[in-house]
Amino acid sequence: MKQDNSLTKHIDIIGGGPAGMMAAIIAAGKGGRVRLWEKNGSLGRKLLATGNGRCNFTNQNISLDKFHGGDLKLAGNILGDLGLKGTLDFFEGLGLTYYADSRGRYFPRSNEASSVLFCLEQEMKRLGVEISLRSEMVTLARTPDGWEISQRGAKHGSEAVILACGGAASPQFGSTGQGYELASKQSHAIVTPEPALVPLMLAGNWFHKLQGLRMDLRLTISRDGKIVFDIIDEGLFTHYGLSGPLALKASRMISAKDLECRINFLPYIDEIEVELLLKERRQRLGPRLAKDFLTGLLPEKLGQAMVLQSWLDIDSPCREISDLQMERLQKNLCNWKTDIKGRRPFKEAQVTAGGVDCRQVFPETLMSKKAPGLFFCGELLDVDGDTGGYNLQWCWSSGYAAGKAAAEYVLGRDR
Repeated sequence: MKQDNSLTKHIDIIGGGPAGMMAAIIAAGKGGRVRLWEKNGSLGRKLLATGNGRCNFTNQNISLDKFHGGDLKLAGNILGDLGLKGTLDFFEGLGLTYYADSRGRYFPRSNEASSVLFCLEQEMKRLGVEISLRSEMVTLARTPDGWEISQRGAKHGSEAVILACGGAASPQFGSTGQGYELASKQSHAIVTPEPALVPLMLAGNWFHKLQGLRMDLRLTISRDGKIVFDIIDEGLFTHYGLSGPLALKASRMISAKDLECRINFLPYIDEIEVELLLKERRQRLGPRLAKDFLTGLLPEKLGQAMVLQSWLDIDSPCREISDLQMERLQKNLCNWKTDIKGRRPFKEAQVTAGGVDCRQVFPETLMSKKAPGLFFCGELLDVDGDTGGYNLQWCWSSGYAAGKAAAEYVLGRDR
């Protein structure tokens, strides 16, 4: 095998996603000699898909309660070093303009994720970061002088390595979980990766009729009669069940057993008001066929599905709907009980829950406690956030911390 011994004092970053690119920029800006290795043919493939191609790159409401994982104290430290203001200042300095929508989500003014990627690539070019595409690293080993990373056919000496390989979510963009293997071979424990921010599969044979319908819903999840999760947000019906922000936010809960799930299709109307509203509609819309009883109150295909699921005679006039049928309809509208069969696979997940155990890295620098000179950042760590820009904020913040610490580590050894 060909070995590269001429290049020393390098910081090698494995992974060209958002965390890896941020780490490269910060390390190079601190004076490090940085090489970035990406196995895909281009950088930031997953970044380009975020926010439906618009790149929701952070949120106005960055707080620790939006994040999950085994060591939130570590997450708090890292997010505190580079928070919202620092992130916005960073991107503004790269020439990116942005706006926040009504939900506090920040997007580039262009509404194109490619604008964010362009700014990052240009800054790496300016700082002299050496970028190698189609370069998959297959082994990572300690040496007396630091580290050796190996491709198929070449080895490279390095003084510090940053693993920014991503998790296991969205493998179609290159996130195959390779980083877990590299980390575990350096004796790091891996918290079992699971898909997070992923659509839900619902039991029932009628949801496919609502495919494509997008609306605000209330989802309540209970265990033994006690509510453990309750949210109102936008849901998107699919042929298998439910997607959209509501389903993604709830997906983390679904790994638990013995859960009871209920959907409220009229989340902004009190249940008593719904009862009165239905009775008023029965009186006012008496001649109308029952199949159209809810048209105008709900989207047509949902209204008709609810009528059928409540056992109304769809060809009878509304005036003939009985009180018992009205009671059943009101209950279904406000308290539809459903079984969640499970989560969709990693291919449809936005992020991974689990990863490198954060207790095995230093909380200020993200350097391994087991292997000096080895750093972690991004989705590879056991930290994940809610939907809405929080996971990209974790990438920026953790990439910043790892890049800064790696540069200080390498430059400190030169003294």
